[in-house]
Parts: sequence; structure tokens; C-alpha cells
Amino acid sequence: MRLTIHCLDQVPALHRHHADIILQGRPLPEQAIFYLATFNDKAVALAWRQQERLEFIAVRDITRRRGIGRELLRQIMLEASAAGLSRLDCNPAQAPAEQRAGLADFLTSQGFNTRAGLLSCCLDK
Repeated sequence: MRLTIHCLDQVPALHRHHADIILQGRPLPEQAIFYLATFNDKAVALAWRQQERLEFIAVRDITRRRGIGRELLRQIMLEASAAGLSRLDCNPAQAPAEQRAGLADFLTSQGFNTRAGLLSCCLDK
């Protein structure tokens, strides 16, 4: 099996158990565009955005450092660009304190730059 990224209106019940592990107690919003990365039919990463704002992105701890976050972010950026957005913003301060620096480093390594207190990335049209 290979990694698959799903763009969804909601997280399917089939994947809620693994999504809950990824979320670590954080609630899902009622409305967002969800991106679920699966491998062998198990959720290994989850993200969501609302308009040009990437509100959450996380990879399950046991599957980190395998390129899953990079592929998930690449797909999010492609779909945001296809939806007509010109940039994608993220506020690492919304992540748990112990994960903020790692998230900021990851986003910076993927082309995000500081803009008005946020990390922002211009999307190709």
C-alpha cells in the first residue's frame, strides 16, 4: 500500500480512532476542509484549513520523519492554489507549547516565511 491523501468535509468514522491519537485531545472543528493521510487504511496524519489559514497539521508520532508531513502539506498547498488562494498562513502559537518550535521549523523548511506574526507561504498559480 502507499500513502494516500484524502480531502474531506469530515473525518470518517472508520478513521476516528487513529485521528483521535493524532489530535491528542484537541477537538475537530465542525466546519473545515480536512486532509487525512492514510497508509494501509490507517490514519497517519491529519490537517485542516479554513480558507487561507492552515489551522492544524500533525503526523502520528510513530510515523514521523518519513516524508508524510511534507507530502500532506504539498497536497494542501496544491488544493488551496486550485481553489484560487494566493497564500497559506499558519500560526504555530496555536500548537501545544512543546510542539511550536518543531512546527515552525517544519513549515520554514517547506517554504513558509514570517509575515505579520504568522508563517505564510505564497502559492503557485
